[in-house]
Amino acid sequence: MPQPRKPRAAKPKSLGKQGRGLPYLWWRPGRVDTDGIERGGVWWIVHKGKQVRSTGCGAGKDEERGALQALTDYTAGLAVIAPDETAGARKNRPASEVLVAEVLDRYRDAKKGRIDPATGEVKGGVARHHELAQRISTLLDWWGTRTLDEVDSATCAAYVTSRVGTPWKAHARAGLGRDGEPRVGDGKPLRRGHSKPAKARVVSEGGARRELEDLRAAINDAIDDGLTRDAVRVTLPAKGEERDRWLLPTEAARILLGAWRKREVQTVHAGPRKGERVVGRRVGKHLARFVIVGLRTGTRSGPICNASFEKVPGKPWMELKTEKSIEERVERVVVDGVEYERRIEVPVVKRVAIFHRKALGTKEKENKKAPTVRMPDSLVAHLWRWRHVLGQTYVVEWNGKPVGSTKRSFANLCHDLGFGDDVVRHSLRHTAVTWGMQAGVDIWELAGYVGMTVEMIERRYGHHSAAHMEGARAALGGRGRKRAA
Repeated sequence: MPQPRKPRAAKPKSLGKQGRGLPYLWWRPGRVDTDGIERGGVWWIVHKGKQVRSTGCGAGKDEERGALQALTDYTAGLAVIAPDETAGARKNRPASEVLVAEVLDRYRDAKKGRIDPATGEVKGGVARHHELAQRISTLLDWWGTRTLDEVDSATCAAYVTSRVGTPWKAHARAGLGRDGEPRVGDGKPLRRGHSKPAKARVVSEGGARRELEDLRAAINDAIDDGLTRDAVRVTLPAKGEERDRWLLPTEAARILLGAWRKREVQTVHAGPRKGERVVGRRVGKHLARFVIVGLRTGTRSGPICNASFEKVPGKPWMELKTEKSIEERVERVVVDGVEYERRIEVPVVKRVAIFHRKALGTKEKENKKAPTVRMPDSLVAHLWRWRHVLGQTYVVEWNGKPVGSTKRSFANLCHDLGFGDDVVRHSLRHTAVTWGMQAGVDIWELAGYVGMTVEMIERRYGHHSAAHMEGARAALGGRGRKRAA
């Protein structure tokens, strides 16, 4: 009996094919991403076997015309770039002949780097390349068809104006549409991905400034590589105010207790108990451990989330050991009914914890110091229990694995407790330094312990010290000179 023929796979849909090696349009069908959001089909520009960029055009005759126009613009841009197949792009060109898209593409590819298989460190690139690629994609939507001679203060200001107030693209993960409003029509419950899932999150001037910083870095690299002979200046908007939110002891206790008591809440979706909310296990213990380490040490969130009790390349190391020392103690003795005190030396074995904040086998960043320090005695007891009683491998772990990031869980916790958007994970570091200054710790010693410069602590936290400008305060607070008789 003849076997039935297998249906042939549908050929990929394409438009605008003109010849071998030339760019053309490829239809990428709609799909459901890993975040559960359905993405519609879109036309992509393909050149030399690579998906170059999205046209943003979907199905329909009008959309196809727009996609073909985008392909024409891209092909015209290739004529302006005029690359040499053997030596790369032509050098020493005027700014009017260099597309911003070319500069951004070169910068994105150059910063990809490579991952060291031994330590996991990104060498020759940036650590979060996917975030850089997302910002560059946003820049290309506005700057892609422009040339370097069009980059000036006016166009930079126009870009900032076009970006400020637009919704975040990450709204889809929070159950919101691109307009910031809740999604409707799919019948699915809204997903919580941020501290305020019902509030529209929009781009601020700080976000637009961060994107223009990438544009400036890309242009500077192009100038250094000799791609253009003209000077191009990117004008950035003013910096926003620095975060100066620190926690009171009562606020810190609320966050710590709230994390420890946080329980999993699930909703029954089928059966006679449909709609009933079920309270389950505690799911915030790892977050409570993160909070207590951050408050006691002033360490950044990255080293805390990735710290391991075992010596592993590519991860910060929390070293636990015992040390023998001699302590002086006062002993009271009674001789002939008279009580005396005498000092004696007693050998003791002390538990200590040493935090190697810099990941083993990696290079310390110049702008993020990671000094090796000893942990406070009050924290050492917790660390020994987590390791030797609970059997944890990592300082902050979930199901036996490092959490990687506590950004979302910390934001949701602060939202549930009624804190504002000004309380973030970095507020723990601000709080630790502030408490140190209020306790009268020497500024040099505190700077070395938390990994800050003395100038930074003096400028941002110096006013919390009781001795801050005490001489000036005392002198200016006097009644003045006595008059001569």
